[in-house]
Amino acid sequence: MNSDETEMREAVRELAEALATMLNLIRADALPTTPEAHSLLRKSMAFLDESAGRIAAPGSPGEVLALATALNRLVVAAREQILDDAVAASPVPDHPDV
Repeated sequence: MNSDETEMREAVRELAEALATMLNLIRADALPTTPEAHSLLRKSMAFLDESAGRIAAPGSPGEVLALATALNRLVVAAREQILDDAVAASPVPDHPDV
């Protein structure tokens, strides 16, 4: 395994940890979410579970890159939905008319 491949696998592991952290925050009700966000997170976690063995096992860097790219798209979609949910749940700022 060369250094680029090792670095890519480490990036995928960090992405997986970030996804797990985001999921734990939602489970703890620290972030407001909608059913859409929960669905995206479930898809992300299922994809991660299905591909974890291929990411960790020695294989072609192209396969790891494709898996990392797909996982990243899912996580970004979930993150964007969570941010949209948080904004929608935030109170409207109360400031005087300008």
